[in-house]
Amino acid sequence: MRKTVQIVGKFTGVLSGIGACASWSIAMWTPTPPVPLSGMAFFVAMLMAILAIIAAIAAYHGHGIVLMVVFFASFFPIGVFLLGVPGWMRVIGVLNLGYLIAGLVAWRMPQSDEISESSGN
Repeated sequence: MRKTVQIVGKFTGVLSGIGACASWSIAMWTPTPPVPLSGMAFFVAMLMAILAIIAAIAAYHGHGIVLMVVFFASFFPIGVFLLGVPGWMRVIGVLNLGYLIAGLVAWRMPQSDEISESSGN
């Protein structure tokens, strides 16, 4: 059961990271973006896409603390706002919640290999 929860947590984090990065890329590079991105807004969108890649890598490796930091860095300034935006941009806010779920799973359920090594068995 523990292994299944770990796999679901990793899958959730990786899928959320890849989906958020793809969504930010679509928002940045479409001819008519759903949210006007110019100047500093484009830089922030690029930063959010990079954070999404970091979240996917951290979820794959099971780094719960990194996922929690990325969640707080991306959800509270931008993700909360996007949850209220009508249209498909709301998906980015929902995918940011996937970082939280994956981070809690990775943080509260460390790898079973690490537990056996630390106990000396």
